[in-house]
Amino acid sequence: FEVDEDGEGIVDAPKGRAGNYTNAEDILLCNTWLQVSRDPSVGGDQSRDAYWGRMKEHFDVCNVSGIDRSERSLRSRWSTINKDCQKWAAAQKAVDK
Repeated sequence: FEVDEDGEGIVDAPKGRAGNYTNAEDILLCNTWLQVSRDPSVGGDQSRDAYWGRMKEHFDVCNVSGIDRSERSLRSRWSTINKDCQKWAAAQKAVDK
């Protein structure tokens, strides 16, 4: 399900999609990234598939939304969040100069 444009009613998500990520899911994805990327027992020498498998596993364990997110969906959402964070960091750096 998704919230309508006015933010009031719930509308059905298009078929084949799980709907937009909630703020709670975005926060969970960021926390998942912190947990998985900082795990010293694994290190940085893991394949992309292994890394995102671990991301999905951690996300699924902690996800209480009831919406199943695929690895592909998690990668796509993380890409969007990461890109926005990089833009913000660049703007912040420019202000700090």
